[in-house]
Amino acid sequence: MAEGSGTNSSQYNNPIPVADFDPDVDDSAYGDDDVLSDTTSIPSTIFRHRYENGRRYHKFREGEYYAPNDDQQNDQLDIAHHMFMILLDNRLYLAPVENPKKVLDLGCGTGIWAIDFADEHPEAEVIGVDLSPIQPQFAPPNCKFEIDDVTSEWTYSPESFDFIHIRTLYGSIADWPKLYSEIYDHLEPGGWINQLELTIQFKSDDGTLTPDHIFSQWSDIFHEAGEKFGKSFKAVHDLKRWIGETGFEDVHEVWYKLPVGPWSSDPKMKEVGRWNFLHCNQGAEGWALFLLTRVMKWTADEAKVFIAKFRQALRDRSVHTYFEAVVIYGRKPLAKNV
Repeated sequence: MAEGSGTNSSQYNNPIPVADFDPDVDDSAYGDDDVLSDTTSIPSTIFRHRYENGRRYHKFREGEYYAPNDDQQNDQLDIAHHMFMILLDNRLYLAPVENPKKVLDLGCGTGIWAIDFADEHPEAEVIGVDLSPIQPQFAPPNCKFEIDDVTSEWTYSPESFDFIHIRTLYGSIADWPKLYSEIYDHLEPGGWINQLELTIQFKSDDGTLTPDHIFSQWSDIFHEAGEKFGKSFKAVHDLKRWIGETGFEDVHEVWYKLPVGPWSSDPKMKEVGRWNFLHCNQGAEGWALFLLTRVMKWTADEAKVFIAKFRQALRDRSVHTYFEAVVIYGRKPLAKNV
């Protein structure tokens, strides 16, 4: 549906007024370096990737995550990081964390958030965890990376972290309450969780997005695929409740709109929209291929035609679309409940 139900616009942190569309963006990929050529020393079996439809995927816990781990998709992750930094006014997180000592970044991807956090907090030990060994070898001395599945049983000592960070694990977690329980158990009393997630529901506030538009079809198909995959994209609307039910207190939820393309008259949102155009254009094929072919049983050609139509629609000056981001953060109680 083009105008799916969600948080009322008055609750958003960033209204995005419409201006004349003025796309001043480049369609090219970002960078050509092979990040696997300078990764940390990890057993060679981890480097045995899987190739499908011309894209490279992780072999460890094969099929647990839908997106590729090749250069094209890694560029998308770094583009998203820059977009989020603009959106959050150059902040890596919203939780009121003070003097962090040991930090865990779940699903760290290219490691860019963990590296930036380690640079910003040289007194903290930062650990990034991901299924894929795509992190750089050269990182701050207080930052290291581990290859693991965060949905498996954790081997860290209980209450060993004072800050745990999650970003864009949407569509990759089957049991969020179980993950939050692990996080709760491994945070020290008073420690914080901070999570940023995206919706995949394209919307417009001015009626320019119709129910039969390719963006609306994209949202509907991927919501269906997420349900079939067993890792719902709709779960984003339940995360705050689950975090609270786990036992966290002072739980806050802040919603943002992310325009798709630089159509907003607000300078900040215009810049966010430029980066979101790149983010969607760069990421679309990787987001879609596995879910459409493996889960929805489309042919590769059918999927690629659909992706091409989506990318073409990104350049449409007449449709003023956005999707949403949410930041949720909460604190483990200082005293355990009896």
